[in-house]
Amino acid sequence: MDPEYDRVATLDHPNGQELLPPGAAPVVAELPAPVIEAPAPVAEPFTVTPVKQARQRPRWLVPAAIAAVGLIASGALGYLFYSTNTRLDATRQRLAATQTSLDSTKLELTNLQADAAKKKAVADYVLMYTVDAGKVSTDYGQVVACNSYSTCRTSAQQALQDMQAFQSDRQSATVPASLSASDSQLGDSLSAGIAALQELITGMDSNNVKKVDDGFNKLNDSMLSMAKAESALGAELK
Repeated sequence: MDPEYDRVATLDHPNGQELLPPGAAPVVAELPAPVIEAPAPVAEPFTVTPVKQARQRPRWLVPAAIAAVGLIASGALGYLFYSTNTRLDATRQRLAATQTSLDSTKLELTNLQADAAKKKAVADYVLMYTVDAGKVSTDYGQVVACNSYSTCRTSAQQALQDMQAFQSDRQSATVPASLSASDSQLGDSLSAGIAALQELITGMDSNNVKKVDDGFNKLNDSMLSMAKAESALGAELK
């Protein structure tokens, strides 16, 4: 048999049914149940959030930040120092001006004190002169006016004591330089007057008319000299 024809030929029915030989029972072929596959689960859609990867800082960033902070700090400190120095300079200038004013005030006060001290010395000297010269002048008037031994002796003694006190006060007093000339003249007049009174008292005690006359004349001269000293003092006080 030809291998190409070694096979069963089937006749197809015109209606599409397979033709069976006469008397053959139809053969029912049991087909395996179809396997129904479960539908694959549908995956629910989801949103994928991209994970942000940490960006690495550049290596130069930290030193640059530190440098920037340093610049800011140094700038702030520099401004602070500048501002402080400016205020200090202004304060120093005000202090210098104040010190100059204080020095001027101190000098003025010193001058005023010196002037006041001079004026006080002059005032004290004039007061001493006025009091003591008044006593001596009164005593001299009593000596000139006396008309008996007892009154003349008492008046002469009182004049001597007051004139000696006048000389002592003058020597103890602080004599202003502006009054030195009249004070020297006054001292000479008092010395001459003291000597004249001593001679006058000695003449009255010894009943020596010549001594009395000489003493009285010298007393007159000393009083005249004292008057000239007072006139010079008046000129110096102007």
